[in-house]
Amino acid sequence: MASARKRPATSTLIPSRHSIISRRFVANANEVMTHDQDNQLHQYRPLVIVLAGPTAVGKSDVAAELCSHAMATDILSQHLKQQQIDHTTIPAAINTRGHVISADSVQVYRGVNIGANKPTMEEMERTPHHLVNVVDPPKNDAIATESDKASSYNAADWMRDTRYVVGKLTMIGGDADDESENGDKAETAQETLARRKVINAALDQSMQDSDDKHQTENTRQPILPVVVGGTMMYLQWLVHGRPDAVRPTEEAVKRADDAIVGFRQCASVQPESDGANDNGDVMDAEAWKAASTYVSSLGPIFNQRVEKLCGRDWYRLRRLLEVAYTIASTKIQSASNSVVTEEQILRSLTEKEVYTGIRSGSLPDMGYDVRCFFLCPTDRMGHFHTVDQRLARAIGYRQSLAYLKRDDAKMDDHNTFADFVDDFATATRQYAKKQMQWFRKDGDFFFVPVNMEDDKATRVKDTASLITDMCKVSRNDFEAELYCIADKGRAHGATLSLSAQTKLDNEKQGKGMKFFVSKRVKLVDGSSDLAKVLAEADECTRKVQSLETGKSK
Repeated sequence: MASARKRPATSTLIPSRHSIISRRFVANANEVMTHDQDNQLHQYRPLVIVLAGPTAVGKSDVAAELCSHAMATDILSQHLKQQQIDHTTIPAAINTRGHVISADSVQVYRGVNIGANKPTMEEMERTPHHLVNVVDPPKNDAIATESDKASSYNAADWMRDTRYVVGKLTMIGGDADDESENGDKAETAQETLARRKVINAALDQSMQDSDDKHQTENTRQPILPVVVGGTMMYLQWLVHGRPDAVRPTEEAVKRADDAIVGFRQCASVQPESDGANDNGDVMDAEAWKAASTYVSSLGPIFNQRVEKLCGRDWYRLRRLLEVAYTIASTKIQSASNSVVTEEQILRSLTEKEVYTGIRSGSLPDMGYDVRCFFLCPTDRMGHFHTVDQRLARAIGYRQSLAYLKRDDAKMDDHNTFADFVDDFATATRQYAKKQMQWFRKDGDFFFVPVNMEDDKATRVKDTASLITDMCKVSRNDFEAELYCIADKGRAHGATLSLSAQTKLDNEKQGKGMKFFVSKRVKLVDGSSDLAKVLAEADECTRKVQSLETGKSK
């Protein structure tokens, strides 16, 4: 295997972990642990698999395969052997399975089903899923209370919930309350308790449905957590930790939001959801250019941050403004004896005054052996054609709302509907492109080649088998493959690791994507499918526009 790049040392294991393992894993509660058993408990690093990948690559199917009894048992048994753990200390994974933990910012909301690609009842019966339908969506601004507006689910909430579920499944955590890390108090204790009630109900149900339901808490086997999803910030926080960004003041948040809205209105662009960026719209591009230029002009630190943004990331651009306004306001208030302007403060800021670069609370920091994989299509054009074939399960909320609320709407308007379908597909492909760009920069994700030309069963089996093999090797061997850096200047014929080669091939193919031509598969002109969907779209348009008319009266 290739030589490994040394990974930064992780911090100590999770608090009270030794006592938790001792209570649950020692076969006889009255038995006195030996010195060797005590050392093994401290060395034990439970395995967690993280799966990412662009939309339509097959993440959910691969996750279900990994969670099957056969694969999960094989993976956990070999993982224990690699750590040289005595089965008298930690029980052997004789017949265990895996559970899926959703890393999707839409699936977490109850009642939000259209376009969310949530698991079906059959899929949830086959494989337990967690963090799906956990919270109610934020209410409409017109009727929302301040409490409603503050209760929207965010990356910090998801990170805490995921760590809680992982701890329960691996049986080494989940008992202790980790809300002390929630320095910004983004949610109330009542919200946390309500959410945990739902999460615990799903956990209890999944245990009752499992084959080892007759085992007690002290004797049941650990379960393999498989975190799956495409919400990039969620996975970044879980794998690398929560950033130390400045907590913005309410005044800074309002000022930043007003600034972003102003730039978009100047370009005749209506405010849209944060997830619908980089969609190729010309006016949105003009608004982004003006807004990003302004943020860059605030000072060298902010210019560097803007240059690192991937695509038109309106959310992070607004966060930069919030940080800038908060720091400037704080420094102006503290400099009561001297005259200093906001411009002077921001232009003289150092990196450490804005970001220390320290992240905390990641799963590796807590002592878990986290193996991250990015399912990467070997043929990007072929993958994009797959995206075109499954529009009904893709993103596109903004495009849908724009179509339904369009001015001077006509019924049976084939041309306008065709434009909507094309915009919908473009937005989905652009998001897939952004996902690939994002994870290519993350050195902790192993790139797994996925041949989209294979039939589904073969593709899922081969992908899951490769991931299984990489989870069964030692941590050192895994990192040797993972951290082999692809040197583009290597001599011709040099051998790269599989992950490095896959990542390099994916990047190279990006240059040819400008020649991609979208091709409709089902909603083609003259087809019965198009006529049926267009009729349904007309009916939805009538309903939405009647609601909008009622609001304006």
